[in-house]
Amino acid sequence: MSNDWFQFRKFLIRQDQSAMKVGTDGVLLGAWADCEKCRSVLDIGTGTGLIALMIAQRNPEAVIDALEIDADAARQAGENIAASLWADRVRVDKANFLTWKWDREGQFNLIICNPPFFTRSLKNPDIQRAAARHDDDLPLGPLIIKSAELLSSDGKLAMILPITRVEEAMMTANVNGLFLYRQLNIRGNARAPFKRALMEWGWESRAAEIGELVIETMERGAYTEEYKRLTGAFYL
Repeated sequence: MSNDWFQFRKFLIRQDQSAMKVGTDGVLLGAWADCEKCRSVLDIGTGTGLIALMIAQRNPEAVIDALEIDADAARQAGENIAASLWADRVRVDKANFLTWKWDREGQFNLIICNPPFFTRSLKNPDIQRAAARHDDDLPLGPLIIKSAELLSSDGKLAMILPITRVEEAMMTANVNGLFLYRQLNIRGNARAPFKRALMEWGWESRAAEIGELVIETMERGAYTEEYKRLTGAFYL
């Protein structure tokens, strides 16, 4: 997935100006997040615009604000969205989420984020790519806290995180009054350890749905039926 462009069923992603290319994490989150009844959506750290476009494809009523801190990526995300079928429903802002001011009435029914999640680790010498992958500008705790402030009473926060940061995210969400609705633990194949978790929180106390997803069969490059069902509306 490292080409300068990636063709999906209903839209094209150009990505030569974005540090973070189209990847499995973003596709999983965009396909899994519950956006069915969401009219107002916020995509934090949109990168190429991938997740915003996936939500726009899935929900014809959703109006989506997509934030991106990197100027080149924000510009390219805007171009990808302008060339799509849903340009009238997606707005890209070049902004840092933690200092961003919401300038319209109402709150968001869905906040979705594939965040930078490396912390206290050796950084890539490419400054743009390091910023996209490390959480200096978007630490997990403040990300969840401000998201909670912007969620509507029926709103949901959906993220994909490394398994190693699930406990940290759960503690911060709980302290801010959010309850876990769903968690889908992801592993590359049936013998691999869990590496990622798709997580969704909201304001209602309920029994959480916990599941797991295996991406590939033991044959390299052969996807499981479950993964194909989840992502089939997007991949060619």
